[in-house]
Amino acid sequence: MRKAYGGFFPLLILWVCLLTGQEKAPTQNAKCLACHGSEASISDKFKMNENNFLGSAHGRTACTDCHNIHPGEAEEDLPHKKDLPDVNCTATCHREGSKTGMDTTPLSYPDSVHGRAYLERGVKEVAKCWDCHGKHNIRPASDLESSVNRKNIPLTCSACHEDMHVVIKYHIHREMPYQEYMKSVHGRALFEKGLVQFAAVCTDCHGAHNIQGVGEPHLMAKQPQTCGHCHELIFDEYKQSIHGQQALAGNVDAPLCIDCHGEHGITSPKEEGSPASAKKVSHTCSSCHARPEIMQKYGIPQDRISTFIDSLHGIAVGFGYKAAANCSSCHGVHEIRPASDPLSKVNPANLQRTCGQPHCHPNMPQKIATAKIHIGAEQKNPPVLFYIQRILFILVIVVLTITVLWFIPGFIKKAKLLKK
Repeated sequence: MRKAYGGFFPLLILWVCLLTGQEKAPTQNAKCLACHGSEASISDKFKMNENNFLGSAHGRTACTDCHNIHPGEAEEDLPHKKDLPDVNCTATCHREGSKTGMDTTPLSYPDSVHGRAYLERGVKEVAKCWDCHGKHNIRPASDLESSVNRKNIPLTCSACHEDMHVVIKYHIHREMPYQEYMKSVHGRALFEKGLVQFAAVCTDCHGAHNIQGVGEPHLMAKQPQTCGHCHELIFDEYKQSIHGQQALAGNVDAPLCIDCHGEHGITSPKEEGSPASAKKVSHTCSSCHARPEIMQKYGIPQDRISTFIDSLHGIAVGFGYKAAANCSSCHGVHEIRPASDPLSKVNPANLQRTCGQPHCHPNMPQKIATAKIHIGAEQKNPPVLFYIQRILFILVIVVLTITVLWFIPGFIKKAKLLKK
């Protein structure tokens, strides 16, 4: 019982203080509004809309709670100096912790890419509290009219990140992230389907107050764990794959989600433009598997992409045949494992089942399923395939030669007849 009272009295005192402050606020604010009200004869830059302020989250607070005066000045000294100290939202307020860790609270802003630029280097164009939350019209994030409501966050961020003056001046690596996001699977889910609570927005991937710069290690927006907050089942598969194991162990060569799916413009693999689509997935895989320095480092054959492109599957994919097998058809998507792993789809013991998928080659014999797929034109093993390829190549040359030899004399003959 004593503990209950011990927790009640501080709350009671705080409540009384708040009520007292709310009673004094209108009187104190009246002095400020005499000069800064909407009807005052002052520059619009320094005016405040009283109705917007009263309807905001701070509607019952005093102006001086946020706007401090210079040392040596008194509140009754009017007019005050024009260059008031910057507002510090965490000086006495917004110091609350977070259930998910202190790095997501307003107190983490000084350590963010925005906070360091503003507080350490004095960059004025960088995002500050009021640039994202508003000034005198601040509303709770749950309010649909709030600039930090989930449905409005992409547009709020775009105010700076689609300003080409800012993008060029500060070397921001993405020029039009908002335009890309709008066309993405996440953006369409938010803007077209209205899935406000489910569609990923900027802060889900980059953080809120603790946003870090692109060059920072363990960048939140690049971490598979970040995508895993929404895509749990896929992340569980990825963690067990060779890519996921290496990435989570800190190997910088391992592909992350964004390496295969993109960043702001993520689209469904069913769309032709997606880097994970059937037609483009081999090109996406080539960003690593066609790099000799990486393949040599991990003892992986360097010709896997080129031999696939030259194969019947690769040729069919190149012609746009959607049913043709691509990299992910055989190796898997998020659950890719090395061939030596008994659970790998390309492990010799599993090849018959992999090739015999209903939409590929049902009832394929084991002997055919274990035949080599990645065979280059210069390889003579198995010799039968090598010589068949050579014979077909020679036949094509012979047919083309005969055609040309037959066509040229006929063309010359017809040309002479036309001259007559």
